[in-house]
Amino acid sequence: MPLNNPAPNFALLTAYDLRDFSAEQIFTRSGGAAVSMPTFTTGQGVYEDALFFLNGRSSDTQISAAGQMNTVKTFGASWAVTIDENDRVKISSNVDFEITKLGSNDALGIGSATINATQVGSDYVVTAPLDWTRGSINLGDVSYKLDEVGGSNTFNFPALNVHIQDVTVFIRDQATVSDADVFGLDSLEKLDQTAQTNDAISWFINDDGFVVCSYLTSTGHISWTNTTIRDLLGFSGNETPTTYATVYSLLTSTFKASGVLIPSRPLQNHHLRVSNLSQSRRKIGGGYVSNYIGTYTTSALQFDLDALLDISDDYRHFTDRWLPLCSSGERVNLYQSWGDSRRALVSAEVLGAQAAFDTLFTSESNGLYGRVRGSLITSDFDLSYPGRLRRRVPVAMEIEHL
Repeated sequence: MPLNNPAPNFALLTAYDLRDFSAEQIFTRSGGAAVSMPTFTTGQGVYEDALFFLNGRSSDTQISAAGQMNTVKTFGASWAVTIDENDRVKISSNVDFEITKLGSNDALGIGSATINATQVGSDYVVTAPLDWTRGSINLGDVSYKLDEVGGSNTFNFPALNVHIQDVTVFIRDQATVSDADVFGLDSLEKLDQTAQTNDAISWFINDDGFVVCSYLTSTGHISWTNTTIRDLLGFSGNETPTTYATVYSLLTSTFKASGVLIPSRPLQNHHLRVSNLSQSRRKIGGGYVSNYIGTYTTSALQFDLDALLDISDDYRHFTDRWLPLCSSGERVNLYQSWGDSRRALVSAEVLGAQAAFDTLFTSESNGLYGRVRGSLITSDFDLSYPGRLRRRVPVAMEIEHL
């Protein structure tokens, strides 16, 4: 089901222009190989935002939901995991089965009761009755048991306990997904996995705006080579990884990533402004002739920027690590409900084969949730405190939709 949160936290992520770092080494691992940037061709190297640079909004086959099921399965020829038109997780196989939640985090929304599959054509399908969890997830807290109906076979999944960006990223297999969120640029996660020949590595932005790497400890800890990219992602080079689930490590940046702003409060105001551009002339006899140019929609935002005495001091992060990456006219993505990285879709665009919900789009509340792709058109920000305390600062910003 949709998020059903009238005031979700939001995020503003700028584009990442990394064209100057073509083929440059980023870091090495103590137990593995060096990781380098892709070799960009002319015009390549600008990532949609930090999230897309880190994981490309998709998962390696061996980490993805269906990929993990197909790796550890003990019955069924093939398994699939999708999001259906009602925004529920759907699991299907060619063999009858039932599913039971075992883990502490019911990320897929299965619930506490065992669910029997329903036959739909030649497939057997379980549709989760509850909402799937929004936000980054530790797969070590997620576990489901699949039992064969009419047989004795059983298996548990997931088996790889890395962290993931969100459930939609967990479902999207980078080897098969081919929609509009595929931009043809290798993510840091893919580059790292390829260099180490190990799939149990993930990179993501946590719910506070810090960059995190989750990996099997045996692949080795990171030693940064390129300090510019290190600094961009918020790492100091002095971080110490923490161990979890015995054999996994988690490395979290000291500072929030440049170009990533996730305020602690929801938007105070968000409305649309529409500019209808044309060239028109009055006729001598009355009336007009007009040459229509285009209609341009802008999101007008008002929000509170956390400052020194608030939950998180983002005042100088905004001035020094966000705005320099996003001058007027530069690309920016508005995640209207952080924790769900899908694009926003208005209800009138649910046409033909386009469902109201899938792994690319959410049409909740007629486009008020999900990611809006746009360009910043505000150039000046007066960050004055409304009172004597340096707690938070009201910010007004306008983003023109692509």
